[in-house]
Amino acid sequence: MQKKNRFLAIVLLVAMLLSACGNKETKQKETEAATAVEIQIVSSGEMSSSNKIAGQVTPVQSVQVFPMLAGKVTSLNVSDGDIVTQGQVLFTVDTSTVTSTLGALQQSYNATKAATDQAINTASLGVQNAELAVTQAQTALDNVNALFAVGAASSQQVTQAEQGVQQAQSGLQQAQTAVEQAKASQQASLVQIQASIDQINAQVALGTVTSPVSGKISNLSLTVGGMASQSSPSMIIAVNNELMLSVFTSENIRNGVQVGDVADVTISSLSSETMKCTVRSVSENADMQTNLYEITLYLPADLNAPVGAFADVVLYTDKKESTIQIPTECILTDGEEKYVFVVEDDKAKKVLISTGLVGDGVTEITEGLTGGENLVTKGQSYLSDGADVRIVDGEDSAE
Repeated sequence: MQKKNRFLAIVLLVAMLLSACGNKETKQKETEAATAVEIQIVSSGEMSSSNKIAGQVTPVQSVQVFPMLAGKVTSLNVSDGDIVTQGQVLFTVDTSTVTSTLGALQQSYNATKAATDQAINTASLGVQNAELAVTQAQTALDNVNALFAVGAASSQQVTQAEQGVQQAQSGLQQAQTAVEQAKASQQASLVQIQASIDQINAQVALGTVTSPVSGKISNLSLTVGGMASQSSPSMIIAVNNELMLSVFTSENIRNGVQVGDVADVTISSLSSETMKCTVRSVSENADMQTNLYEITLYLPADLNAPVGAFADVVLYTDKKESTIQIPTECILTDGEEKYVFVVEDDKAKKVLISTGLVGDGVTEITEGLTGGENLVTKGQSYLSDGADVRIVDGEDSAE
């Protein structure tokens, strides 16, 4: 009997051990069957709507460069992006058609000057001869007056000598007038030819185009051997290399932006990194054609951005100091219904929500959450209301 009781005790002990192991295995299987999720505590903070808009690098002030003389480009001294100073030679155009008559005009000028110089010299020689005649006539008059004083000459001889002086003086005046006329004739002829030469030289000078301001070259449209036109700009110069970022937005976004606000800017042609840029101006009036408002932003002074480069600009509007906000990717939808899952007592709880502002990767929750909930951030797509969950961290979730 004692042996029988001992045997029953051993059997009962074995049964209890087997039952305990079974319960443990069942619990382990139930735990393994629970959906692995990651969570975060719902919190509140400052928030704003983010609006991603395409922008473009533009000059604060720019000057278009037009050639004053159209023609084939013979030299080009600058490239896009070059920094130039006022008065620096930018390019030259062919002036051969303008200068084709310059040689003939110069020859005509030289020939005319030589001929008129000869006429002036001849007239000047006549003045010298007339001056000599005046001197001789005056000497003759002096001699006759001396003879007349001693009674050796008649009054008629004195009169004739005086008439000789008058005639000589008249001849001198005529000779001097001839010199002046020769000089005037030379000047008139040479001025006319010189005017034509000066006009050609002025046109030739227009063939050399210099920078009207100091700044940065952009939108260069010329090539050596190509044509420079007076009707379209050859290039644009950003005055003093001062650049800004320009975006065009709708009225509702414009109304939420103020001068001094900070935006996130990425210029992919320079870098993939995002930089902070301050709003410098907000247009009061919309563009007549597009009905969009221009907003400009300051760019760092040392940023060597090409004019015309495109940028991604994120403007923040509708700022709120304290809002319940969660990662946008946590939100699930079913038709018009929006919901999230939170964890309570190791079980998933479906919570219907209403949303407000949408920011950079986050969304405002206006109804459904109050803060402090264990929000499911990963694994929510596999959950249903009341499902068992297993909270893991990122590494466990990856396994």
